[in-house]
Amino acid sequence: MPVRFARLSAAALCVTLAACTYRLEESHLVRPLPAPPADLAALQMLYPDHVATESRIEAADGASLYRLTLRRPDARATVLYYGGNGFRIGPHAQHLLKSYAALPVDLILVDHRGYGASTGTPGVDAMRADALQVYDRVRADTAGPLVVHGQSLGSFFAGHVADHRRLDALVLESSMTSAEDWTRAMRARAGFWTRLAVRRFDIAPALQATGNLGVAARLDEPVLYVVGADDVVTAPAFSQALFDATPPQVDPRLLVVAGRSHNDATLSPEFRDGLLELLARIEGR
Repeated sequence: MPVRFARLSAAALCVTLAACTYRLEESHLVRPLPAPPADLAALQMLYPDHVATESRIEAADGASLYRLTLRRPDARATVLYYGGNGFRIGPHAQHLLKSYAALPVDLILVDHRGYGASTGTPGVDAMRADALQVYDRVRADTAGPLVVHGQSLGSFFAGHVADHRRLDALVLESSMTSAEDWTRAMRARAGFWTRLAVRRFDIAPALQATGNLGVAARLDEPVLYVVGADDVVTAPAFSQALFDATPPQVDPRLLVVAGRSHNDATLSPEFRDGLLELLARIEGR
């Protein structure tokens, strides 16, 4: 999800020390990133317990979304994964499978529009609509429990789905309260001259509704928040805020993984144990 915050430095160079406004655009978060589809033979060789198949989901506006399904015979549930900014199934499925290889779940991945092997033009509103359509299709095809897992930018789409559908369970990894909070945090990490010059932010309308703080307050399904203790992009304080905003009756869980950062918190025994505990909670309902 990270925006290259050097853009703020470039903006600061264009002004005097008088404070200026920085505009956060959609294109700073989402942009076309095509890539080839997954190498099924390579996945099968590395993860022989899984059977990999490809298919497509046709979006309402004609975009064609690439889907990879990985099934295993001992699966107790299915996980639908929404990747972060830059996630593409072809280059990154092997990395994600490292997180899930020891877990008894089927895994379904779908490239965002304009990313990987999917067609279409990326845009936050269109990607939110895609997320709902993808969930509905997968839910219709899935007999057992379905867990929705979103990482970073993908956690916003997973949260959007949870806000509009009743899920069996939700995993929000490296998530954020709001675009405004995230922009302020990025400014705080920038250099002195950038902080001095850039005092105000203008958030593009589509991004003003991006974030999970309001979603967290309305959750009515089991939720596991996951974040690396060393994450400087979406710091643990933001997952803590989401956890604190979640209704107590949902019994939310927060997992802050020591020694992990923005993209590797799930590559840990702590995540494996947390996901197994989440599956047990689903099965016990």
